[in-house]
Formats: sequence, C-alpha cells, structure tokens
Amino acid sequence: MSSLAHRLAAARLRRADRTGTLAARVRAALAEWRRRARSRTQLARLSERDLRDIGLTPTEAAKEYAKPFWVG
Repeated sequence: MSSLAHRLAAARLRRADRTGTLAARVRAALAEWRRRARSRTQLARLSERDLRDIGLTPTEAAKEYAKPFWVG
C-alpha cells in the first residue's frame, strides 16, 4: 500500500506500454494484480486503530479489500 509500490507498479505498466510486447504487458499486469492482492490482504488485517492512523474508516477499508484483485 505504500506510495513507492504504487509508483513502481505504474512505472512498470508505462514501460510495458512503451515496449508494446504482449509478454511485457502480461508480466506488468500480473505484477500489478499480485501487488493489489497483497495490499488488500494487509489492509484487511489492520486493526481499527491502525486504520485510523492511515485515515481510513473500517467501512472504507472493507470496501477496498472486498474488491477483486483485477479491479483497480
């Protein structure tokens, strides 16, 4: 969920778009999906206090971690 991870994932997607190869785009998509799945799993494990520290309500967090990994 770090902003660094988001920036790195976005850079990989842009690089894959520039190269244009199907394999590069598939690798970038799979990496992004894995990152989302990990982030949402970690988010689901946070306590209410931890959620407050990052500025989320339990309801907002539940909406986010309920999303499938392929939804951005």
